[in-house]
Amino acid sequence: MDPSFFARFGLYVAPDFLDDETCRRVREAMETAQQVEATVEDEGKHEVDRSHRKTRLAKVEPETLDLVRERLNGLRGTLSSHFELELEECEKPQFLVYEEGDFFRPHMDSSDKDSDDASGRRVSAVIFLNEASAEPGPDSYGGGSLSFYGLLQDDPKGQGVGLPLVGSPGSLVAFPSHLIHGVTPVTHGRRYTIASWFLAGSD
Repeated sequence: MDPSFFARFGLYVAPDFLDDETCRRVREAMETAQQVEATVEDEGKHEVDRSHRKTRLAKVEPETLDLVRERLNGLRGTLSSHFELELEECEKPQFLVYEEGDFFRPHMDSSDKDSDDASGRRVSAVIFLNEASAEPGPDSYGGGSLSFYGLLQDDPKGQGVGLPLVGSPGSLVAFPSHLIHGVTPVTHGRRYTIASWFLAGSD
C-alpha cells in the first residue's frame, strides 16, 4: 500500500527524507561495511534468534552514521509535534541488510513495561534506501514489506491483518513504538533500510 494511506492512522510519512544520491552512498557504505547478524532483545539480553528475526546489521563508518543521525535528529521537533510527545535525540541508527529469505516477525519496539519508563522508546522510524519491485532488477528487492498490525481496530475481522507499507527510496515512516509491526520475507534481491528510535524526553 502507498505510504500516504498510513497517514490516516496517525503515522508520519516523509516521502523524500533522503535524496537518491544519499541513498546510493549509504547503500554503498553498507555493502562495504562489516555485517553481523542482528539480535532481538529478550528480558534485557540481546541474542540472535533466527526464528524471530533474520537480517544483518552493517557497521558503517562514523561519517555515514553521523550523516543519518543528524538528519533524523533534525526531524525530532516535527515528530514531537506530530505525536504530541516530548522526544529526546534518536538512538544509534541500525543499518539493516535483508537478503532473500530474511524477515522480522511481528513485534513491538517498546513493551507495556516501557510505558512507565521515562527513558523508553516512544517513536520508531524506518528509512527505505532502495526500490521494491515485483520483478528482479538492479538495486531492487521483492517482498520485505513493512507490515503494521492492529490499525483496523474498528473492524473485528481486520485486527490480525497486517497492512503492508511499500516505501520508495529515500522515504521515511515514523510510528508509535508500541505499534505491532514486522517485515515479511524478502523474495528476491537485497533490501536496505535504516531503523532508529526516539526516546521519551524529560520534563
